[in-house]
This record gives sequence, structure tokens and C-alpha cells, in this order.
Amino acid sequence: MAQSQTAVRNRAIKTTLEAAFGKGKVSVRGSRGTAYGYVTAYVDWTPLDCEQSDRMHAQCKALLRAAGIDLGRAYTDDTCQWECDKTRIEFNAARYYRTRKHSDGTMSVQADRWDNEWQTIPA
Repeated sequence: MAQSQTAVRNRAIKTTLEAAFGKGKVSVRGSRGTAYGYVTAYVDWTPLDCEQSDRMHAQCKALLRAAGIDLGRAYTDDTCQWECDKTRIEFNAARYYRTRKHSDGTMSVQADRWDNEWQTIPA
């Protein structure tokens, strides 16, 4: 039985991300119905903060593009001005909103974006 292009793409995404994060750490699910063609990859990895999560998203997308995987294209508005890909990557929730490393090697964290207080992480 012939496999669909979407199923082949989803397996390639899973194989590529598992090479980076480890076997069993990635699950890929394609959308159904009117969202057919969109895919979400769930990665069992916890970033330290939001900035690390953003950097890892960019690295994962670059890894998938380097592997030659077509991520699909969609337009976000009626004028087709903004383009995005149809692949979404999700990680576990970040431990902190923001982190900061001091010159003495200690780290401070900001628990959430509404809390302006920085707290030092005990060594």
C-alpha cells in the first residue's frame, strides 16, 4: 500500500528530531480535517527559560530544513503578506521565564513575566 506524502514527511520529522533528542523523546501528529497538512512535533525536553526555548525552536527548524524536509507553507492573512511553515514544535514548559548569569557564576531567575523580582538559585 502506498504511503501519503504527509505520512512520509511526518516519519522523516520524527527520525530527524529523534537523532538530536534521543529515541522515544519525540512524537509527531498530523492534523486532520480542515487543518490537514499541518503537523505538531512534541519533544520531551525542558528548556531552562523562554529564550532557550526560542533558540531550540530555531535550531530544530534549521535541522529539519538541512535534512531536506518540506515543512509546508501557509499564509497568515487574506493579503498573503505573512508566510509561515505548517510545522509546529512543542517542548515541555520552561522552568523559568528568564534567567541571568552573574559574573561570579551564580544564576538568578525570574519566575514569570509578571513578577519583576529576580531570585538567586542556590548552588
